[in-house]
Amino acid sequence: MRLIVRNLLLLLSLIVAFGLRGQDKVTYVSDGTGTISLRVLSYGKKSKEAMNNAEKVAIQTILFRGIPGSNQVEYPLVGVNEKAIQEQHGAYFKELFDKERYHSFIISNVPISQFEKDATKKKRIIVDVKVNIRALRLDLEQNGIVRKFGF
Repeated sequence: MRLIVRNLLLLLSLIVAFGLRGQDKVTYVSDGTGTISLRVLSYGKKSKEAMNNAEKVAIQTILFRGIPGSNQVEYPLVGVNEKAIQEQHGAYFKELFDKERYHSFIISNVPISQFEKDATKKKRIIVDVKVNIRALRLDLEQNGIVRKFGF
């Protein structure tokens, strides 16, 4: 009986361990004229996937969470109810994220660390991502996602 319980616990712990994914982290670096620079810790199976994830996470953070300490996007550009907003404007966000249109708002992405495994054996990279906030905000306005400032 002990052997069965021990094996079940071992199996359960393995399922949980392999199901966990590294948590992406975004840190404010600096503001520019119409731009913002962020440092993003991102995960992926390959370096290119992790770099793309870093860009996507940077855009998602700007849109739905905001960047504390920033002069331009202290608060979310779109709102905090990410799921409801994405459902309401499904076509726009499908094109933005699924079809990788978010790349058009990225000015640069510079790897700061090597693509390596962390303590939990997940592969990660740290990237400085510079985003064109002015163009992103204008695109959101033109597509009716947000209203123009002052109206």
